[in-house]
Amino acid sequence: MAEEREARITVTEDGPYRVSGRPPVVPGRIQRSEYGESMDWETGEPIPTGKQFLLCRCGRSKTKPFCDDSHLEGFDGTETADRRPTAERRHAFEGGSLTLTDDRPLCAHAAFCERVDNNAWNMVRHGTDEERAEVEGIVARCPSGRLELWREGERVEPDYEPSVVVQRNGPYWVRGRIPVESADGTAWEVRNRVALCRCGQSRNKPFCDGTHREIGFRG
Repeated sequence: MAEEREARITVTEDGPYRVSGRPPVVPGRIQRSEYGESMDWETGEPIPTGKQFLLCRCGRSKTKPFCDDSHLEGFDGTETADRRPTAERRHAFEGGSLTLTDDRPLCAHAAFCERVDNNAWNMVRHGTDEERAEVEGIVARCPSGRLELWREGERVEPDYEPSVVVQRNGPYWVRGRIPVESADGTAWEVRNRVALCRCGQSRNKPFCDGTHREIGFRG
């Protein structure tokens, strides 16, 4: 049935993410410039999965990215993120025909928006045509969806196929508008780009807030 094939992620209470619908799960890492700037994504071959599988959320599994029941040793997975629509939190930055909107609490600190001597907000407001054109790629690579780009009133979004990228030492980059359901049965807002916490320590669960960098998460 079509419903069975639709990709979906369910947050379980103090436990892993239950994934159904067989979205591809691929390893990924951020490619960096000689100056340490985040430039692009490199992804590998899909990891074999079953029809339904569990992805580790506590950060302690010895079979990452899959769950091995380590959460049963004690894990507080309480979902604390703001449930309001992201549009209610966004701040707009305008330049030329572009509007960059920013929902800062979603930031996963992938840092595609930063350059040694520039950033996405400045590129939109004060940049050259070439710099403004670069912003579209920056936003497309932002895994959390913190940044959104609009051109003359139309949202500019990449057409991602549903998939889950397991970022090396970082979160799950969920692409392609895969629905995420809370442990209490409430549906989180469906977005094209979502970063789900994988280290277990985010203060914005189920979403990543960059804590994996602070604690030196490896996986």
